[in-house]
Amino acid sequence: MSTILRLEDASIGYSDTLVLEHFDWSIQRGERWAITGPNGCGKTTLMRTLLRLIPLRGGHLRCFDRVGQETSDLVMSYLPQINQIDRHFPIRVWEVIDSGLPKALRDPKARREERSRLAEAVGVHELLDNPIGRLSGGQLQRTLLARALASQPELLILDEPLSFLDRAYKQSFQGLLTELVPQDATLLIVTHDMTSGAGEEWHELQLGQD
Repeated sequence: MSTILRLEDASIGYSDTLVLEHFDWSIQRGERWAITGPNGCGKTTLMRTLLRLIPLRGGHLRCFDRVGQETSDLVMSYLPQINQIDRHFPIRVWEVIDSGLPKALRDPKARREERSRLAEAVGVHELLDNPIGRLSGGQLQRTLLARALASQPELLILDEPLSFLDRAYKQSFQGLLTELVPQDATLLIVTHDMTSGAGEEWHELQLGQD
């Protein structure tokens, strides 16, 4: 197993507030990590830093390809909390999924077939033409998962994917993760509901601990 990402003596946060200092973390390819801790401890800020949406305030963030060479081209996908999604934005399910497909996939027929395959896999095929404002929370979460998987990411980051879902959807969504995320893909989940899938070993990173 090889390293896919490493933080070294990292300072993480914003210009006026740091949430983590002198932080070291090494992640191996194919690992499953649950990031836990109380509200406000920096879980989402850490994930957004890994995605380079927030600049590192100090230290180093290093990513590595499959042969162990440092790279800036690691394929990553992010599934945000569904309460951060504007339900009134005029976009349909197929457009959400399409936005996650690689730009290199230019052929319209190939893109349509891949959208259909992903929608079928997550159980929203019959909803492809629906605007997201007409989806339930679980249907929206499945749509966002299809989008996140569309790029065949090496690193998949999910921010509270089980929040705002009822018990039945939580169980079915956990099953989808086990079924659809390839074993060689690395999975990081910010969660309050740490549950291992069948046959999967989970590591836990607890933030906000003294």
